[in-house]
Amino acid sequence: MAVDLYGSILRELSLTICLIVIIFLAEGIYAGEYRIAHCFQGCPEGASNENHLIIRPIYALSYNTSTKAADWVSYRITMHSIGIASSLPRQPILDNFVADTLQPSDFEGAAEIGLDRSLFVPLVNFAGTPFWNDVNYLTNAVARSRNLSQGAWYGLEWSVRNLVNREGDVFIIAGPVYKSVQESPQLHTTKQHRVPDAFFKIVVTADGRSAAFLFDQNLPVHVHHCDLRSSIAEIGDVTGLSFFPEMTRLNMDPLDSSLGCD
Repeated sequence: MAVDLYGSILRELSLTICLIVIIFLAEGIYAGEYRIAHCFQGCPEGASNENHLIIRPIYALSYNTSTKAADWVSYRITMHSIGIASSLPRQPILDNFVADTLQPSDFEGAAEIGLDRSLFVPLVNFAGTPFWNDVNYLTNAVARSRNLSQGAWYGLEWSVRNLVNREGDVFIIAGPVYKSVQESPQLHTTKQHRVPDAFFKIVVTADGRSAAFLFDQNLPVHVHHCDLRSSIAEIGDVTGLSFFPEMTRLNMDPLDSSLGCD
């Protein structure tokens, strides 16, 4: 009972924080006018004006109700935020602030076409915080191929956590890529959505080193994340997003070797 009460209090605190953010947006106080701590040198720009900007204690994201997936998510991993997630619940949570999301039932049959309900912000990265359950909101969910989740995506996640444990805080920006010709199978649902054709992930350290990666949905499970290195400029081209808008010039030292990519 005590655990349930504690979880309820944390949930209410998280919802309160999100409500404050929505009030700010309704009053015209936008991201460019205040600093969002989850974003390194400013949150990405270029997403649809119709998107929902959601800021929770452990991440920020821009949710697209047409595709039913976030156009970008941004978060900061620390040594203390990483924890053991094996015993933590993974039940999806309906979002009180965005009703137009995919529901758990929309993912039924996804395994038949090689897809899983996956998370942009992974549970283990925040299992050491009181707000770990915030990753289970459906606005953080996306359809991702099982081969990618268990292969190159997992490999990069593991390398990032090793980097954090060795060197300290790391910022992540991740999101979907949609190609002009749809390549990915779609979910067995009549609800409007778009399964991403690919994904991007940008890793940035607090001192300004960076590495960027592009992952196709249909990657074989054995492909290594280092073979998928890209550039921030290329990711900007394929997504239409502008990254790190507060930087006067986008010229960061490479982080590749710290992620096992020599």
